[in-house]
Amino acid sequence: MANDVVSVLKSALGRWVCRKDVSSHPSLLTEPDLHALAVATQAGMSSPPSPEGEREWGNLRELTKDWIVQQKPGVAPGPLQTRDFEHLAALISPVLPDGPAPQAAPEPAVPQQKPPQVDIQPQPEVGERWTREAPELVFAREHLERCL
Repeated sequence: MANDVVSVLKSALGRWVCRKDVSSHPSLLTEPDLHALAVATQAGMSSPPSPEGEREWGNLRELTKDWIVQQKPGVAPGPLQTRDFEHLAALISPVLPDGPAPQAAPEPAVPQQKPPQVDIQPQPEVGERWTREAPELVFAREHLERCL
């Protein structure tokens, strides 16, 4: 898979927090995850759509069947849906070596809302509190820091 495709996915999905199965802890997507997503998305794009015009997304659906993903801060985590697969296809289709597939699904029309910019200055004593946090909250703090 071309590095361009993986880097496009990394920039678009870099903040996704994913729990890949019931025994794993939530974490950001890794390079191998992004590579697997790119390969499965490309395979799904190359398969012909059903007579109803919808794609099956076989490899991509199989890869992500147990995933619970939080795509943005403040949005409830959940499994990936067909619209998410179409979004992945729309992300990678411009950078594929052969150009976009003729039947690639367009990016869903979702209004992009930017959160209001609030200038919050951290207080000095806040840093001291983090040194005594419970071990099970380390991931939550790191995730929040990356999102803010």
